[in-house]
Amino acid sequence: MDHPRISMFRFKETAFIIMKKALFVFLAAILFSQPVQLLAQESDREIDAVLTAAEGLFKAMQGKDCAGIWTHLSGKSRQTIVTDTFKAMKSASCTEASIADDFARGGKLSRDYWDAYLKYFDPAMALEESRWEMGPIKGDHAEITLSHKKNRKPATVYMTREDGAWRVGLVESFWSRK
Repeated sequence: MDHPRISMFRFKETAFIIMKKALFVFLAAILFSQPVQLLAQESDREIDAVLTAAEGLFKAMQGKDCAGIWTHLSGKSRQTIVTDTFKAMKSASCTEASIADDFARGGKLSRDYWDAYLKYFDPAMALEESRWEMGPIKGDHAEITLSHKKNRKPATVYMTREDGAWRVGLVESFWSRK
């Protein structure tokens, strides 16, 4: 049988080791939870940026802010709209550059184009009558699913980050494949 002082010493030594392990586990949990929280916060900011950009397009459409619509569109959408408009005009006095400039300024051609577009598309359907669900964000690409209350098939809005800002791929999302 051990002497009482030796038993007490072993007890203190064992208790000290257990406390060290518990402290280590506690500190590790704190340290490893911080990156997860920061990642979650960054993810939340990214989701908010994507959704805000898409909402901005539909609000610009609702307000018939032609220059605002243009700033929310992806480069591919802008180029497709300019090219299609140029082909439809068949005018020697217009260039693709002058058409792009008119759309960027919200000029007469731009107003005519978006007025015609908005005769067939009501942005309130997206803003007020649809459920929005965030899809995957992979690098500079993201997806939002819009489920309209009267449609059985949801629409996917494709988003692209360009020059640090999220843009809506209107053509990529809603135009039929050429």
